[in-house]
Amino acid sequence: MKRERWVLQSLKQKLVKISWKKLLAGVLILGLIVSVIAANIIKNRKSAGIPVKTAKVEIKHIQDNVFATGRVRLVEKQEFYSYEETTVKKVLVNPGDHVRKGQVLGLLDAGDSGDKLSEAKSNYAVQQSNLEDALNPRPEEITQNRADYKKAEADYKNAQKKFERTKQLYDQGAVSAQELETAELDLIARETEYKNAEARLKIKESGPTGPELASLKAQVEQARIRMELAQREFERNTLTAEMDGVVIAVEVSEGDHINPGTRLITIGNTDKVEVTAGVNEADSGRLKIGQKVKVTAAAVPDREYTGVLHSVSPGALVQDGNQGSQIEVPVIVSITGDSEGLRTGYTVDLTITTVDREKALVVPYEAVDEKDGKHMVYVVENGTAKERKVETALDTELYTEIKSGLKEGETVIVDPGDNIKNGTRVSVLNNVPPAGGDK
Repeated sequence: MKRERWVLQSLKQKLVKISWKKLLAGVLILGLIVSVIAANIIKNRKSAGIPVKTAKVEIKHIQDNVFATGRVRLVEKQEFYSYEETTVKKVLVNPGDHVRKGQVLGLLDAGDSGDKLSEAKSNYAVQQSNLEDALNPRPEEITQNRADYKKAEADYKNAQKKFERTKQLYDQGAVSAQELETAELDLIARETEYKNAEARLKIKESGPTGPELASLKAQVEQARIRMELAQREFERNTLTAEMDGVVIAVEVSEGDHINPGTRLITIGNTDKVEVTAGVNEADSGRLKIGQKVKVTAAAVPDREYTGVLHSVSPGALVQDGNQGSQIEVPVIVSITGDSEGLRTGYTVDLTITTVDREKALVVPYEAVDEKDGKHMVYVVENGTAKERKVETALDTELYTEIKSGLKEGETVIVDPGDNIKNGTRVSVLNNVPPAGGDK
């Protein structure tokens, strides 16, 4: 029994000694492993550099757009207005009716415009006759003028003789001063008639002189203009279509008393529409005539229309809206494709494509910085940031086009910040998409 106890105690002491040796060895090995790992971490951190996100220099199809809201209007239309206070006699069409050129759409009360037209036509005919008579006198007229001239000549000579006798008698005191004055006035009148008769005869015999002919022609022209004005005034009372089209609006009814400037009827070609809009001044510098435009309307949600930028105003306007005033540049967009369903007056959204390059060498716009007035990027080479000067072209919402300084496939730092300098060690972060990119 004593021997068994001794054996057990001896065995226990041996086991304790062995366990402590193994524990000490394990601790030493663990400490060595931790030291190696820590050293490697420190070494890797020193060699990895500043973490950065990067992107590849790529060839991409780039597109940039300007957005605006506009309103649809007709390209070809005719609007009828009243030019004076009058009454609507007849309205012969309704909205939506198709009309032909020359068709009468309505009538207004003509008032006295018909009488004015008749009077103007008569006056024109008289002035034309006067000119024709002066240029081509009839033989009997020349004979009559000669007779008038001889009579006026005889009357003038008789008046001269009478005045001379009266003057002698006055000098002798036989007649009064009043009688002498009467004889003198009669002489002057007869002389005037004689000279006028002589001038008329000369015109009939040789035709009117330059000034006389010019005066006759001017009178004819003035009469013609008055007649045309009267004709136009009269015709305004008959509302006649000057084009084929559709009745867009009828804004009066029969019997309405209207004032000058009242809009009456509007017709137009609904197959040709355009959009007027205002583009924010910040975007206006990117606009050019001929740029493609996408047009959408809330009223026609399943359709997309195509157009081109037809005109850009050289000036800007101040527009007042719910969010205050803003400066806009007026533009006109021509619809180039099918415009079915796009009604005049609709509000539409415009997407104007200002940049469209099928193949452009680009980097995210955050990769390009400016230094001393020059554009530059940081290219990653062997874990180091290398400063590279570049020449840029177009800027879009996401990308900057590179004209020179980079090649496809190179790696650039996106949004480098102030910590990145030429020669800085960098560490590329994994699984970070480029700014604005699709990788």
